[in-house]
Amino acid sequence: MPTINKKLSAVMLGYGYWGRNVAKALQNSSDFELKAIFDLDKSQQDAANTAHHLSTTYKDIQSILEDDSIHSIFIITPPQSHYPLAKLALESGKHIFVEKPLCTNLEEAKELYALAKKKGLSLHCDHIFLYSPAIIWLKENLHLLGNIIYINTRRINLGLFQNSVDVIWDLAIHDLSIIEHLIGLDIKDMEVFTRKYQNHPNDALANINLELTNGVIITINVSWLSPIKVREMIIGGENNTVIYDETKRDKIALYDTGVVIKDTFTPPNLYAKMVEYKLGQTHYPKLQTTMALDNSIAHFAKKITSKDLISHQNDKIHVLKVIDTLQKITALKNNKL
Repeated sequence: MPTINKKLSAVMLGYGYWGRNVAKALQNSSDFELKAIFDLDKSQQDAANTAHHLSTTYKDIQSILEDDSIHSIFIITPPQSHYPLAKLALESGKHIFVEKPLCTNLEEAKELYALAKKKGLSLHCDHIFLYSPAIIWLKENLHLLGNIIYINTRRINLGLFQNSVDVIWDLAIHDLSIIEHLIGLDIKDMEVFTRKYQNHPNDALANINLELTNGVIITINVSWLSPIKVREMIIGGENNTVIYDETKRDKIALYDTGVVIKDTFTPPNLYAKMVEYKLGQTHYPKLQTTMALDNSIAHFAKKITSKDLISHQNDKIHVLKVIDTLQKITALKNNKL
């Protein structure tokens, strides 16, 4: 096992849209040395080697797994391949970084975590927005909102239609991950509405309504059919309201705004309730300038080198809760068909 001052050698599987971003982040990482990129598509493989000046090549995945000089594998491939690839990598003694979702099945995800624990390896699922400066700030300052009343999210775009997952597993997973991280996902009730587009096999639009056991109401709107890209989350509290918008320069806007229920005790309106609106200033907190992907990769490296068991356990609980919620939403959706 390398010392904390030595870079960890890494191989990346997959060089699609997101793989290009991960490759750049790895080459800029102070923790990892990107040794090779492997893609089944030879044109993608050649593009990766050229773009990142890589000379090491492997004939197949098995030859990567058998290379003892490789410490970690980054799995940036279609979701249905995550479980078998992650299992093979763990069985071969490699630490693994997997883009979301870790799996599309809760039992398979539990199996991977059990295998990682048995082998003493780090398993990191990249729920990327948890590592964004905006969400880090929100987690640290959520108390400013007071009791949370509602969360309203929109994650829509004219999207890349996915063949392996629907829009819920592609887009809503991000919002569910953020919400679970901030306030938990103890669900009391849920409603789901979905629609496909033409002959595409997977749902392209979904509205998800959740009621948590603590009374918070959540509405999630996701779509691959919007002509504009929106990444907006509104969190309404009794004291303040915050709008988190990943597309804006000022990604967090804190509004000294809310709705106040005022009791009046004078006749003839004894105990009548009057609604007042509290309107105040808007604040734009200064956030860190680091990139979410860089932070996620650094977190993975720290899990490997420090063997922080608490961090491993917290990450595991979070990922399993998100997958469990996605499975429940999917089951409800399918039962309505």
